[in-house]
Amino acid sequence: MKKVSLIIPTYSKFLWLKNTVLKLKENFPQAEIIVVDDGSKDETYRIQEIFGSQIIYLKNEINQGKGESLRKGFKAAKGDFLIFTDDDLPYGVEGIIKILDELEKGEDLAVGIREEFYSDTFYKKIMRPFLYWIIFILFGLKYPDTQCGLKGFQKEVGKELFNLSFSKGFAIDVEILYLAKKLGFKVKTIKIKQEDIAKSTFKMKGIIKMFFEILKIKFHHYEINNKEK
Repeated sequence: MKKVSLIIPTYSKFLWLKNTVLKLKENFPQAEIIVVDDGSKDETYRIQEIFGSQIIYLKNEINQGKGESLRKGFKAAKGDFLIFTDDDLPYGVEGIIKILDELEKGEDLAVGIREEFYSDTFYKKIMRPFLYWIIFILFGLKYPDTQCGLKGFQKEVGKELFNLSFSKGFAIDVEILYLAKKLGFKVKTIKIKQEDIAKSTFKMKGIIKMFFEILKIKFHHYEINNKEK
């Protein structure tokens, strides 16, 4: 049986995270669970005390962002299939199973697309269409939901994409999909349901910062070897 690595970037959501790890251990007992603590200000450090060697606990001493946390997690991952999900498990165990099923079929990448957006504030309803319009103009990416926090990769694919990436924040999702396009990897999109769980940490300030990160991605020079995929 091929090994699965479940990577969870987290920031100050200890109670949510504890429940998430418990559910993942119950439903994926053979999986490697990697928690990347992005400089949390709560009791997230206790997750290591609670689960010990049952998880891999990595920590950023200061808050560096989702992208930096995922890079650290993917570098440490040893599974054949690498999947990251949000710390409050908003797509449930079912979403992970759907992603895993596609990876087992041989897909390079399998990414979640939310059927419906919950807890969506007014500015996000306005900014989301504008954001995806900008992403399409700059990168030619036609995904209706680049920011869904559930994505899975074949080991070699995930390692290569995150090794090439540089984005530290929420733009990492866009960068990974852009790099996958440049490298010719096939991406399978999967509709998933999102539960209305924890309050989103993606605020207006984060959206503005993400726009600047996206521009950096567009003009970044990637050292990519053009080879057949």
